[in-house]
Amino acid sequence: MAIYHSHMKSFGRGKGDSSVAAAAYRAGFDLVDEATGLSHSYSRRHGVDHVQMLAPKGAPTWCLDTQKFWNANEAAETRKNALVAREVEVALPQSLDQAQRKALALDLGQLLVDRYKVAVLVAIHTPSRNGDQRNHHVHLLMSARQVGPEGFGKRAAAEFDGRQGQGSNAVKELRLAIAATINRHLDIAGIQKRVDPRKLKTQALEAALQGNFELARELTRTPGTHNGKVKTALERKSRLTWSVQGLGGKDAAMKLVATISAHQAALINDPEVPEGHSHAAALRDQAKAAGLKPQQAGEGHPRNVVNRVREHLLDRRPNAARSFDQYSRQTLHLSRVQRITRASGRDAEVLNAEAKLIEDWLEAQREVAQDSLELLRSVPGIQIEPEFQLAHASILCRRIDDYAGKAFTFEDTEVLARSLAKYAHMMARPHRARMALLDAQAKLSEHADAPKTQAATRARQRVYRAKTHVSPRIAAIQRWRIDQARKRMTEARDDLEKHFADPKAAILPRSPLGDMDPPPVRAEEAGNWEHRMRGRRPTF
Repeated sequence: MAIYHSHMKSFGRGKGDSSVAAAAYRAGFDLVDEATGLSHSYSRRHGVDHVQMLAPKGAPTWCLDTQKFWNANEAAETRKNALVAREVEVALPQSLDQAQRKALALDLGQLLVDRYKVAVLVAIHTPSRNGDQRNHHVHLLMSARQVGPEGFGKRAAAEFDGRQGQGSNAVKELRLAIAATINRHLDIAGIQKRVDPRKLKTQALEAALQGNFELARELTRTPGTHNGKVKTALERKSRLTWSVQGLGGKDAAMKLVATISAHQAALINDPEVPEGHSHAAALRDQAKAAGLKPQQAGEGHPRNVVNRVREHLLDRRPNAARSFDQYSRQTLHLSRVQRITRASGRDAEVLNAEAKLIEDWLEAQREVAQDSLELLRSVPGIQIEPEFQLAHASILCRRIDDYAGKAFTFEDTEVLARSLAKYAHMMARPHRARMALLDAQAKLSEHADAPKTQAATRARQRVYRAKTHVSPRIAAIQRWRIDQARKRMTEARDDLEKHFADPKAAILPRSPLGDMDPPPVRAEEAGNWEHRMRGRRPTF
């Protein structure tokens, strides 16, 4: 499977960006910004394989001239914080040759032209001399406005700025279209590899469901990270890499950390920033201007049921410090109501709201169970125990309609989810203690040249404290806590399974009407009914 990478960014005048400068850098041209008089000279840069302007049919001929078009694009925006351009960066498959990559890049540019009615600068870049030689990519610089026979028109690609997830959905649709275009060119070239824009977890799950476990195991790898231009520039200046390799890897990493710290200190200690002003002070000023209290500054939107229940279960504080009851409010409410019917007609809104609440509540339990599993998987060398696997499956295999008429199952499910989270945290604590010790020792090595300074003394104290948490006594206590957490998790699973399997737990108070059948309804009234639970007949 080929590696897929596509990234979108926007250029705004409020951030100090210029579409003329962006076009000059990507095309490797010498352009002059007529609005500011600044000259952007990039004709000597290497790595630009092909440059071409694309425009919709019927657009003026000057849209194909890089110098004229991007200056006109800047002049079309009059606001001081206007959006001046967008860019889509796409990785080109290494399996294609130069001509095939050029055809693919132009096809991707034409996709944006046809989709958003904009002019696009297509700039194909080759790998840098000292970088990854597989890094063939194309920069697709889009105009901020649509281009027609009369020139610039209305704002283009406004769906990317949509709120409430609409912008994210538009980006996902574009990523799917780009992936389809790349796969079509791979088909034309006779290459069996394919690209997939979905997450590795989603691809691994689909491969496992199809029975391709080898591919699923391959897709469980850690996703690659994009260093960005800042890290890349620091690597080139210091001639160091971000991975610690070889005998001198530790010294190289320490030197790189010192270089990054000096670079960040130069950015933070800006003489134009007032003395004593910090990021926290800026947040307080922003909250004060909005009329919010400091503790309300980060609460822009109310959390839904899933997040509230999930945070309640993952909260490791004692019950007395968290609330007066060991269960969350949603669990107690659902345990009293026990309605899952989706109905229509009279009181349908109330019933459907209760059903939706149960769906969200159960989804929160599943998320907590999945988070606990991911926490265990993040610990290297750990083996998932059968007790955890059974408890994890006991929550994931539950359906919404399993909770109809069952007593105590809401409380038991939440106790099991909390015990899963507790067990996972207990298992991860020894690993965190070892990592803290290694980090403290690494910080202490930074002060090897000046061991008598105050910073070196604090670093040694930190090492002593970290060693305490990995001592044999603490390790024995941790093992005892893990055994207790495993025991509580097993007991919680047994209680849940017992209440689900016990027929007596499903008996509700009987109706005074006994076992009378409900009156028949007409066909046209088939949708206006109410779901009522009936108890099982007593047996002797």
